[in-house]
Amino acid sequence: MAEELYALPEIYDIAFTWDLTEEIGFFGRVFDEQVPFKVERILEPACGSGRFLVTLPKHGYRVTGYDISPGMLAYAGKRVEEARVAEMVETLEADMVTARFEREFDAALNSINSIGYLREDDEIVSHLRNTGLSLRPGGVYIVHIACAGETGRDGPSGGTWEMERGGIRVKTTWDVEREDYETKRSHQINTMEIDDHGEKQVLVDRHVLRLWIYDELKGLVRASGALEYAAVYSESFERLPLDTDITGELGNCYHVLRAI
Repeated sequence: MAEELYALPEIYDIAFTWDLTEEIGFFGRVFDEQVPFKVERILEPACGSGRFLVTLPKHGYRVTGYDISPGMLAYAGKRVEEARVAEMVETLEADMVTARFEREFDAALNSINSIGYLREDDEIVSHLRNTGLSLRPGGVYIVHIACAGETGRDGPSGGTWEMERGGIRVKTTWDVEREDYETKRSHQINTMEIDDHGEKQVLVDRHVLRLWIYDELKGLVRASGALEYAAVYSESFERLPLDTDITGELGNCYHVLRAI
């Protein structure tokens, strides 16, 4: 995540927190379909400002979130306290490459392409291996990402949306500038128009993320030795055959990886 945006946890939280009820209901359906035991403990890598940390406990899940940013964790901890779910939540500072827990969790979630900030193959494989080994065998890691657009075309734009909380309005526009197949990089730009009780500013962040190519991602999952593909679901929560050509034109899909 670009440092400027991630240094503003309240703005980040307003911009990226929306009603998660439908998505969490979908997670529950995936757990019922794909996990051979009851899912009770969830791991969230790159938990950010805590939008899932404060919501998952209301659906009966215990959740541990980790993030590399102390500022984000402090803000997330404040949100957890305000939501009165602290007894169901644990947070800690860690990075996605090395964080590992010994078979402690039933499932893990990685939303809105947080995993994309791991750009090198060895980083991605390490993360997948460590996350897989943090799950009970049969548990699942749900990774929410958009793959590259068809050759010669860029993937989908993230679009524009507005969110408001406590007198602060944030208009966010997220776009893919270009996709570089040679370097496996997706160059993206995020513009935020912030109105904080009448005080206005514009924040522009550029992000360089991993360019996800479905066949390559399947190879990285195999290389982890700890996870295997179980299913893929569309952004509208419909299950897709695993041999579907997953490209950016399908939007952000949910890749369900099962712990071996």
